[in-house]
Amino acid sequence: MAGFFPLLFVVQTIHWIGFILDEILFRGYKAVKVRSPVFIVGVPRSGTTFLHRVLANDSERFTTLTLWELILAPSAAERKFWLGLGRIDRWIGSPFARFIKWLERRIFGSLDSIHQISLSDPEEDYFALVPIYACFILILPFPFPDELGHLAFFDDQTPPADKDRIMAFYKSCLQRHLYVRGTDKTLFSKNVSFSPMIGALNKTFPDSRIIGTVRNPLNAIPSHISSMMEGAEIFDNDTRGHEFRDQMIAVQRYAYTHMMKMLPELPENRQMIVRMEDLETTLGSVVQKIYERLGYEMDPAFKTYIQDQDWRQRNYKSGHKYDLSTYGLTEAMIYEQFSDVFDRFGYEPPVKTGNFSSQPEIGAVKKRN
Repeated sequence: MAGFFPLLFVVQTIHWIGFILDEILFRGYKAVKVRSPVFIVGVPRSGTTFLHRVLANDSERFTTLTLWELILAPSAAERKFWLGLGRIDRWIGSPFARFIKWLERRIFGSLDSIHQISLSDPEEDYFALVPIYACFILILPFPFPDELGHLAFFDDQTPPADKDRIMAFYKSCLQRHLYVRGTDKTLFSKNVSFSPMIGALNKTFPDSRIIGTVRNPLNAIPSHISSMMEGAEIFDNDTRGHEFRDQMIAVQRYAYTHMMKMLPELPENRQMIVRMEDLETTLGSVVQKIYERLGYEMDPAFKTYIQDQDWRQRNYKSGHKYDLSTYGLTEAMIYEQFSDVFDRFGYEPPVKTGNFSSQPEIGAVKKRN
């Protein structure tokens, strides 16, 4: 933590210098229109990352933010700087790129069973909100729900003035991305932390399309608690007892109910809810339905890629394991709180009470060549 606090301060200071330079050197970003963006939202641990990375391979249609852009270059000035260095690195044989690949495997390799991480992969662009400290993931290093908890219930609990400020900043981040990457592309975003923000997203981007993902609560709840506990323990935060567990369950509860309430209110061609279990077993069919619902056509190369990824997913085995009893939960306790979700999405109620061992997480994504 003694190293994290100064690093966070220095990095955010650099970002704000970049934002200032944008206002001087790259003011054209303000004129960029974010046309018909596509957002993937969902309950935590419900396959949002998998679906995002699969669809992001339709690179002729979509542009999406990668992890390096979010943590190193949220401003247009920083992005142009790092892209320039990348061109020089490639010119001399890519020694820096190879070193970065080696380093990220050393740092992030142990997290692959929970969430595969690479600086070049598409990532949740809620990281773009870190410079204004409006990113819910900050609850891990800063475990203060009184200050940050409202972000997990954004549409209902965040004060209107803060909503407008946060959404205006987020929109400017997307404009900067399109300014650098190309205004002809459709902005494609994925954030489970935006599930509580469906109303705000619709207000800020009235022509947006929103895809929601869900998962059987018997699997989603323990998987979410497990992954968040591991993140909290990195910062040496105490996750013992039931307080942390109950906070995560409340986040899940709101994500399910808010999606079930808000998405059906949008026109049919602007919303869809898919089950993670269907992504695991019938990915090709699900992607086809998404494209038909949103009015898109798949080009032959992307259709072939989806067929290949469908086969890979059916044969994927995850290493992320968890057990309800670890968190003082039973199947009956979860069913009691989420019975409406079981009914709405056709999940079978638990046959008996007791512990529940994990089912496999959804698979890794092969990048399209």
